[in-house]
Amino acid sequence: MVNKSKQQEQKVRVLMDSQAFDMQTHGGVSRCFSELIRYMPEDICLSLPILETKNIYLLELGIVSTRDYYMEFCHNHPTPLKRFWYKLTTNIKYGHWAQWDRMPMLNLYETEYQFAKREFDVFHPTFFNPYFINKIGKKPFVITVHDMIPELYCKKYQEEWNNQLRGKRELIQRASHIIAVSEQTKQDIVNLMGVAPEKISVIYHGIDKNPYEPSLGGNKNGNYILYVGDRDLYKNFKRFVFEICPVLNNHPELSVICTGKPFSNDELQFFKSNGAYKRFKHIFLESDNELMDLYHYAQAFVYPSEYEGFGLPILEAYKAECPVVINQASCFPEIAGNAAIYFCFDGSGPSLQECLENMLSWTSAQREELIAAQNQRRCLYSWEKAARELADIYRKVAQQATLQNK
Repeated sequence: MVNKSKQQEQKVRVLMDSQAFDMQTHGGVSRCFSELIRYMPEDICLSLPILETKNIYLLELGIVSTRDYYMEFCHNHPTPLKRFWYKLTTNIKYGHWAQWDRMPMLNLYETEYQFAKREFDVFHPTFFNPYFINKIGKKPFVITVHDMIPELYCKKYQEEWNNQLRGKRELIQRASHIIAVSEQTKQDIVNLMGVAPEKISVIYHGIDKNPYEPSLGGNKNGNYILYVGDRDLYKNFKRFVFEICPVLNNHPELSVICTGKPFSNDELQFFKSNGAYKRFKHIFLESDNELMDLYHYAQAFVYPSEYEGFGLPILEAYKAECPVVINQASCFPEIAGNAAIYFCFDGSGPSLQECLENMLSWTSAQREELIAAQNQRRCLYSWEKAARELADIYRKVAQQATLQNK
């Protein structure tokens, strides 16, 4: 029998930081990390030095405090003098003398404190700020790359994402190991960054295992096609509008529901110019279950994007038993396999219009056949599996670092 001290020796101590959780209250990268944290194996001793957060996933996990240190300091009645005194004393406490007049970055300060203690085996930053490079000593770090959009579209995003581009490149080159979320993303890293393939492991995203239950009240939106998320550049939204308008003309009862940010004036004008001004509706979502309801009652979910790192909405649609119609590009065939309807914007296959017209004429048996294939495909992706694979990388990196430091 292994004694307790031996068990403790076998644990791998992993330190994460707060970058993704500071950037996002919900969605995207922070959601992925939260799910991985939820299902991390017990032999991975994971530390998350977050003193305060508004990230809904961390709060749901119950692993961080709901405290607001500033309001507590001010006894819930902040005044200019209390604010000044809080900033001064807290920054000085953490050694940030040059920032005494700024609101303290408590999560960053706590992370730096953990760096100094050196009580971790592997560091895993949750985004691409390289602030830690000179602070972790010889400790190894791993980095997760969710996509290579900034690099592939750098001419458009150069000014907006310049710091991210520089930081990401530096971390990819210096990381002990890189995690990509698809083979497509791995190949993009190899091609764009010149990284050896053996330095990169692919860990697919998952979908939570809790069963979806439609909300009471049923479908209140009629017959519609669903579009989810952003609508700029590589998302191919205008091409989607152009090709779906003939379908809308042939089916007067059909509309298109979009989530994400509200329609811009340019988008509204584009709808008008294509004779579909009243056929596109925007819905602002207030919960994940509202999104799942939109998937569930849609005639189809259409994903026209020309590039994604993974395509998590595919799994969301699978879970809600919504037919998936996607562009045959990027990582989509890798993720969806034969459990989707594919169209081709490049003319090498059926058009989006042809696919939708065909699907809208299906019998219920044909629709159920696709949904069955989607349910089977969904079984390939789980956060438990992703967490186990990530834990394997932590163990491997920690072991390699131990051998190198002997």
